[in-house]
Amino acid sequence: MKGLVKAMVALAPEHEYLVIMAPGTHHLLDADPSVRRINARSGYYSISEQLELPALLRKHNVDILHAPHFVVPAHKACATVVTIHDAIHLVYPQDIGSRVGRLYASWMMRLAASVADRIVTVSEFSKTDLIRFLGTVPDKITVIAAFLEAGMVGVQDPAAIEAIRKRYGIGREYILYAGIYKKRKNHVGLLRAFAELTRQGLDLDLVISGPIAEGKSELSKISHHLGIADRVLFPGFIPEQDMPGLYSGAAVYACPSLYEGFGFTPLEAMACGVPVVCHNGTSLPEVCGNAALFSDAQQPEMFAQALRQALEDSELRARMIELGYENARRFSPARSAGATMDLYLELHSSSSRSPRRMRPTNNGVKSGA
Repeated sequence: MKGLVKAMVALAPEHEYLVIMAPGTHHLLDADPSVRRINARSGYYSISEQLELPALLRKHNVDILHAPHFVVPAHKACATVVTIHDAIHLVYPQDIGSRVGRLYASWMMRLAASVADRIVTVSEFSKTDLIRFLGTVPDKITVIAAFLEAGMVGVQDPAAIEAIRKRYGIGREYILYAGIYKKRKNHVGLLRAFAELTRQGLDLDLVISGPIAEGKSELSKISHHLGIADRVLFPGFIPEQDMPGLYSGAAVYACPSLYEGFGFTPLEAMACGVPVVCHNGTSLPEVCGNAALFSDAQQPEMFAQALRQALEDSELRARMIELGYENARRFSPARSAGATMDLYLELHSSSSRSPRRMRPTNNGVKSGA
């Protein structure tokens, strides 16, 4: 959201922008004096938030609230846009550990879809799922793709890449997969595909990065059972500044995830000049276009075959890298900001409120940490 607000201010500086941040948050857009920032007293997902947010919107004379997550006031104080990235919490309720959390997330998502004047989602796939699970009228949903941050570019300096490899104990050529641990992310399917590659004699490592603490024990056991424990590395959470180097050093980026509402990491890998092999379902074909190899990640032998093709076919690799750069360029902050501003202007012009200068708050966005 930080990148979107910056891009919108650059695109349309004539409007007034207000960012409402969580208590104690001070870092969001600190360097941009054109954006007003205030801190709410209520925490995210709290009952008091439902009371405080409408009062803040009225106090600051806000015309449009854009909530970047599915938490909106039950009683609207102004025109409301809500971003619902996907239906993961409805498709995979087990992603949320507690029963109370699952019920609350489901209730808030349904409330947001009902109360908001417009819903933004990040892919046509997610739009279809929101219609299916929430019964939302299609015309109420606008697809505005997510975008890559400006800092996600390939590292060209071999010494810098080597330094990243040493920092995380990577000794061989490697396949990379990055992200949180959830069953739907299909880490196990990737381990099985990688075991097939090692049985075929390929000499490389598999690096699985990200906060996977709750799954590391299980994945380690499976790695031992498959005979690949000495080839699988779990470096944990990687700081943002190291990710371009980690991507750039990979021979292939693998994304075996069985459900993605958008799929950031394949795009990040493409932006860093790495061939991508993806599962052939949900939003991944839509987002990756013709720049990735697709295979059924629920079939380890098939996924291993696609990985091997991306590793060994030099002409294919060169073509995938070029197509990947081209595909990643589609997802820019400026493009998303333009589509978002068009939505605001359309909503504002159709509002029944007395006309005045538009003051979008994402701008009154319930934004930030």
